[in-house]
Amino acid sequence: MTPSPHGIYLHLPLCKRRCSYCDFYSRTATADTAAEIAEGLRREMSLRPAVAGRTLYLGGGTPNLLSAEELSGLVILARRRYNLSECAEVSMEANPSANHSVDYFTALRQAGVNRLSVGFQSFIPAELKLLGRLHGAEETSIFTNARRAGIGSLSIDLIYGLPGQRPNQFRQSLEQALRLGVDHLSLYALKLEQGTPLQHEVAAGRVAEPDSDAAADCYLLALELLEREGFEQYEISNFARPGHHCQHNVGYWRVEPFIGLGPSAVGDDGTVRRRNLPDLDGWLSALRAVENCPHEDEAITDEERKAEQVMLALRMREGISEEEFSARWGLPLLGQFPALVSHLEAGRLLREDGRLRIAKEYQLISDRILSDLF
Repeated sequence: MTPSPHGIYLHLPLCKRRCSYCDFYSRTATADTAAEIAEGLRREMSLRPAVAGRTLYLGGGTPNLLSAEELSGLVILARRRYNLSECAEVSMEANPSANHSVDYFTALRQAGVNRLSVGFQSFIPAELKLLGRLHGAEETSIFTNARRAGIGSLSIDLIYGLPGQRPNQFRQSLEQALRLGVDHLSLYALKLEQGTPLQHEVAAGRVAEPDSDAAADCYLLALELLEREGFEQYEISNFARPGHHCQHNVGYWRVEPFIGLGPSAVGDDGTVRRRNLPDLDGWLSALRAVENCPHEDEAITDEERKAEQVMLALRMREGISEEEFSARWGLPLLGQFPALVSHLEAGRLLREDGRLRIAKEYQLISDRILSDLF
């Protein structure tokens, strides 16, 4: 049996400064650290299996803190190593406060990058300050420069549910993103992660608690506005113009195999889930010694795989096929997860053409619905 193509993820956990809401693993960037990470990724690629690739994604951190030469070299090497097709999606995350000239993005496009995901988060100055972002609301040239360089798909991340945020403020950010001509939006509700500066400020009473009702209103506003503007909601948090879905992320939601390279990166071949330890120094030291970098392997049980498959599929608007689930596991979907029956009977789930999906008006309680799987 021919192995399924993998999504390839390169993790570059470098930032100029950690944002106030972020709890992801990252290190403060220096030119030396950037070069070391690039070399480490090249070494790790040579030590790991050369599986067939489907998509390539460079995430962070802030990948565009690396030079165009460093990033282009990684993209070219990964495309060759994993035999990616000429038309494969090659995505890169970027921040407006780092490298983003036309020449910079031209070099990346020539190497194969064809999709850019910009972490802007808000166009409201007070919100950017609250989030600890380094760029201003007016610093939007990254979008025009990437487009001028020929990068054909542009995405933006925005956060809603911020302390003090009202729906009209979030509308301003949405409308500004649309004026910039983006093809894709990822909209994330703020989570106050334990131990982050923003969580401490809220806990100490110096910043107001986020308003869940206002957050819900922001989300519903986005659904209406983006549908009117021709965007398809293909996943609970993701919206795209036709032809601009993020195929790499769709692979995650369809539980297709993927390989993760770089400190703290995760991979899953369908049998074992591998997580590189969040230890840049240990990762680099092992690779310099031509050793497998420090990692943990986790065997996922069939019961966990079933629940994960259903949970991720129900996040997507296409939902889950009852026939495909039964063919894979030899069990009927509703027989395996009887908790879904009550949601179906109550109209929170819809059944259409043999697929189950969350009804649009119940997306705001999707976490509650999905938690019943466990």
